[in-house]
Amino acid sequence: MERIAQHKILVTGDSFEHSCDQVSKFFDLTSLVIYDCVQVNEEQCLSGSDAVFLNELTLAVKKNHETVNSLVEELRQTGAETILDLKHLEHGYPSKILHVLSHMLDGFIGIDSYFYNLGADSHWLSEEDSKSIQENPANYWLIHIDCFSASPAEAGLLHA
Repeated sequence: MERIAQHKILVTGDSFEHSCDQVSKFFDLTSLVIYDCVQVNEEQCLSGSDAVFLNELTLAVKKNHETVNSLVEELRQTGAETILDLKHLEHGYPSKILHVLSHMLDGFIGIDSYFYNLGADSHWLSEEDSKSIQENPANYWLIHIDCFSASPAEAGLLHA
């Protein structure tokens, strides 16, 4: 098996075990991304009470912003400078870029998602969530998972 993705999943939970269970259930039930194996990397998981939690959370969200910026630049390089250009976007690679970008913006988890806010079904952290984390840090967990596939060419594809 080959590791094809890593995700940092923000979860509210009573304990580490409860938070991991939520993450496992989510990946067992979602049809948006399918991995052959999802492993929690306990050494890289953090409680909201950990001193480095907020910094790691900020870095994880920043990685998603970098992915979005990269996708926008790739789309621009295909000739899409304005929203009106999308009417003439080529099928294939250019439309796939738009597809992945749309998922990043609308909250559908995918292989390109680094940070995922499970409670908000989002790739971002709202001001409300930030405030809640500051008020109740022990209720939050950042669960790091490594995701594997036996056949990487088919991994992460949407299955309808």
